[in-house]
Amino acid sequence: MKTPDEIRRTPVGLLSEEEISLLDADGQAFARNYQARKAMEMACPGHERIETATREQANRGDHRGQCKHCGKNMSYDSGD
Repeated sequence: MKTPDEIRRTPVGLLSEEEISLLDADGQAFARNYQARKAMEMACPGHERIETATREQANRGDHRGQCKHCGKNMSYDSGD
């Protein structure tokens, strides 16, 4: 079993349910949400981007978007 310091240094995606249960309440919520989001992204049939930026934002190089299947953030900034 890992020590509490080792658990805190382990990437969230690699923690087991037992290790997550040793975290504080906020840490547990964050770790479970993170793992659920990553599982949904991994199960996505293929990321298809939909634009969510306004025309003004896009004209400034801010191209906001997300996957229409899993909601993954697919935004990018082309710069000014």
